[in-house]
Amino acid sequence: MKKTAILVGCLLSGAFIHGQLHAQDSMAGPNVAANHPVKAISPVAASSDGSSLHGVAISKTAMRAIKDFKSRFTKAVDEHWSQTNQGSTVYFTSNGYKTRAYYDPRGNWQGSMKYCGESQLPYFIRDVIKRTYYDLAITTVIICEVPNHVAYVVDLEDPKTLKVVRVGEDGEMDVLQDLTKLN
Repeated sequence: MKKTAILVGCLLSGAFIHGQLHAQDSMAGPNVAANHPVKAISPVAASSDGSSLHGVAISKTAMRAIKDFKSRFTKAVDEHWSQTNQGSTVYFTSNGYKTRAYYDPRGNWQGSMKYCGESQLPYFIRDVIKRTYYDLAITTVIICEVPNHVAYVVDLEDPKTLKVVRVGEDGEMDVLQDLTKLN
């Protein structure tokens, strides 16, 4: 249980950081990770035996990640893969929402983050948030999934305040950031 809590905490911290970077993604364009050593891979043109891609050899672990991705995210479009020493990341759109999925170096799914709006929140989670912060508007929702756990990182805003809260699937809520806007 403790190991799982640490894993969820790490992914949620990563979600928060990626949430901050997500705002920069739209402004910076497709070369956001230009300063990081990344090898792009494209699963679209893989050969039938999975050994080459546009004439470039692909490891079995990368093919494992691609196979898992195709079965887990069946409605994914506009996918962009990158690979580092820590594993693979795929950026894609699913049902109109931007999503990131993370795979370890062995090709095993580690988690995903879906960027969406208030309408995608389960009623129970939205109710937990609105009971406490009834006068703040929900502006952004990041649904963080790791094996056997789901958590929600939610941005709340009014004219004077910006809050970032994390809500677990059990309804437990933590405030990650509490900011006051300067006018």
